[in-house]
Amino acid sequence: MHIPPFAAALLVLGPLVLIHELGHYWMARAVGIRVLAFSIGFGPVLWNWRDKQHTDWRVSLIPLGGYVKMLDERESTVASADRDEAFNNKSVSARLAVTAAGPLINLLVAWLLYCGLNMWPSWHLKTVIGRIIAHSPAMMAAMHPGETLVNIDGHPVHTWSEINRRLAACIGDSRLLQVVTENQQLQQQHYQIRLQHFMAIDDDAVRSIGWVPPEPQIPPVIGTVLRGSPAEIAGLQKGDLLLSMNGDILTTWPAWADAITHSPGRDLQIKVQRQQQTLQVLLHTDTRRNELGQSVGRMGAGVAWNQELIWPPKQLLIYEPPGFWKGIVNGSAEMGQVVALTGETVLKLLQGRLSVTHLSGPIGIAHVASASAAYGWQALLSLIAMLSVSLGVLNLLPVPVLDGGHLLFLGVEAIRGRPLSAEVQNIGVAVGATVMVVLMIVVIFNDLQHFG
Repeated sequence: MHIPPFAAALLVLGPLVLIHELGHYWMARAVGIRVLAFSIGFGPVLWNWRDKQHTDWRVSLIPLGGYVKMLDERESTVASADRDEAFNNKSVSARLAVTAAGPLINLLVAWLLYCGLNMWPSWHLKTVIGRIIAHSPAMMAAMHPGETLVNIDGHPVHTWSEINRRLAACIGDSRLLQVVTENQQLQQQHYQIRLQHFMAIDDDAVRSIGWVPPEPQIPPVIGTVLRGSPAEIAGLQKGDLLLSMNGDILTTWPAWADAITHSPGRDLQIKVQRQQQTLQVLLHTDTRRNELGQSVGRMGAGVAWNQELIWPPKQLLIYEPPGFWKGIVNGSAEMGQVVALTGETVLKLLQGRLSVTHLSGPIGIAHVASASAAYGWQALLSLIAMLSVSLGVLNLLPVPVLDGGHLLFLGVEAIRGRPLSAEVQNIGVAVGATVMVVLMIVVIFNDLQHFG
């Protein structure tokens, strides 16, 4: 299904923000705090409705979050009869519960989604290496196509999704990656793959290692050449058999498509066979932006293939039957991996091991959501679950203006027996707000670099 990026962003982020703020709202009501306003979005109010408890429900103009405004003597004058319903007059434990409820409900929703997705019957492509990319870390480690990946850094892997998550945890690393494979005789082979600033250039974790999953064995014979395309300018013709690119032999059309895609705006030496002749041509690829804002190459030629293709064949697939307890176990494991990955990514950013250029903002999320929707509802729900984890974990960071910052202040109050002074809290909030503004500028700049 095709969903435009802006609509996809609203579809993905809207429910997550709503659930987050509802967590705060429900807990505030549960401990007896009066809620004055509940808003989705910031800025001018577009629509509002007041309920019997005098809470003003709002939809506001800027859809970049939301807020729950509670009765609080620090913000406005409160009548003596209403002081028991003010946030600041509740116990530390009650205020901790209200503050933590938003991030925790995001984590709960993510867990439910992961469990639900893992309960559903599914087919998975076997973790067989279809091809090794030339000059890649995997090729340097002397790995071979046809081997089955079974373990990465001590963790068993059964699907390419698991492999992606295990490799994503290595982003920014410079070290040896421990990999175990099995051949067709089930004999194990151990490899050490050297990583150097892993994924500094390519956002595709699997491709950055040099692995390509199994792909159709379609001969690289040109069937069509677009008028005015790089292929026509280079002199390529219908019926040409593509042999090699810059000296690297590529034997299938998917391998050629992948290599061209990852060579935007480059001069490529292409060897072709035309009837009984072997020719060398220079191809300069076009540069395009894909749906994720990445620069991709294009040569403007199509494949000559008119046979019916059933892909992937059943021998490359693993069937996962439906199951409630299987869903709980696998969903919990997947949730744990994503939480750990999110935490490791934050730590690497703070340590300077990971560049802020890897961060995406609302524009990037919109395009990723649109691309995920094109793969179906399961991919979209998986993205929502991942973003829900991110929203929960990031909001628990001890940065004033975030829920984690407020939890930090409340924790100090619980230890000291009295709150920090208003001056100290205001300074903390000002610093936290500055950090968040700078971060927002960085991610929007990154988005404009990719999608502008």
